[in-house]
Amino acid sequence: MIRLQHKWYNCLIEALSLDPSMFQIVVPSAPMMPTDDALWDYLNTVPSASLTFNRSATSTDRLFDQYAAMVSQTEFSQRTFEQIIGRQNFQAWSAYLASQHPPPADNQLPALFQNWAARNNMSIAAAGVAFLSRCILVAAMRQALVPYQGEHAKPADFMGSYADALHTLGACGGCKFFFDSRDSSADVSDAWAADHSADELWAGSGDGTSLSRKFATSNVTVSAEFAAYAQWTAAPGPWYSSALFGMLYGSQATPPWRADAKPSWSDLFGPDGSLCRLVASLLLADGGNITVTSDATFGPIDRRTIVDYAPLGLWPCYAASGGGVSNAVTFSQGGRMAIEIVTPPGHPVVIGENVLGTARYLGQATS
Repeated sequence: MIRLQHKWYNCLIEALSLDPSMFQIVVPSAPMMPTDDALWDYLNTVPSASLTFNRSATSTDRLFDQYAAMVSQTEFSQRTFEQIIGRQNFQAWSAYLASQHPPPADNQLPALFQNWAARNNMSIAAAGVAFLSRCILVAAMRQALVPYQGEHAKPADFMGSYADALHTLGACGGCKFFFDSRDSSADVSDAWAADHSADELWAGSGDGTSLSRKFATSNVTVSAEFAAYAQWTAAPGPWYSSALFGMLYGSQATPPWRADAKPSWSDLFGPDGSLCRLVASLLLADGGNITVTSDATFGPIDRRTIVDYAPLGLWPCYAASGGGVSNAVTFSQGGRMAIEIVTPPGHPVVIGENVLGTARYLGQATS
């Protein structure tokens, strides 16, 4: 099945003009609930390091949880500020602040320090302004997280709604393509990951069932048509700051990190870190009609087994029957199988997503 999935991956890359440096198949490709929260959940998930991401079988981290944990490990102390600008300068600055009536607001401090340093010691201006600006940024973003935490927390929102996604799909055309396993390459060496995490012939059938092997080693064709197809993205909501994220990703020092940070920079961004990848955009499709054929010959018992398990969802979508989704299986007199998978119009599915490493997501790398 892995080899067949590699071929299917390459088919989607070519048919939909996708980039193998970021594309990831998402299964099950089932209609999402028609709510903002359901749509945002895809963007809020930290994807696996896999060319196929099985959302139903993989325990995943949430972007919001990892981001909030990261923000909680920042530290900018007055002692550090004293070290940056020097003790004598710090004492003079503190005396100057104490003389201000009314006391300046926090967001006024960088400009005030810039003016003060210009009159007293210009050599410390840049470092002092940078430190104070970072302090303000951290404080503001900690405050921005408050409504999203605790007993009555808001959901981690994004700057785009389910209605927006429907509108985008409505303005886009459909797509139609054909797959033949005999003519497709299984080489994914130029893709961003190598592993696949997917089921076998039907969802939840486990690895290496005899029916899956028979199906995967046969000649498999797929005729796919979607009434609408679009790539869609939305930036994280007010709880998120790309400036703060970039600052913390770009430095492992103390500050901005606590000396005993947990999670630490390595916990989040190291080789096995929990925030190494983020979803950049979703591949949405609506009104799908997919026909799958296999030239393998299935006996009566095997046919009955496949028909019985088909409602769980079949390759390549693994969308369970119900809510307008159907998985119809028929067999020729000689035992050759045909599958028809239908998803209802007006109920978009996520068939894939574009995944970026953290540096690329933050614009600190190009590949």
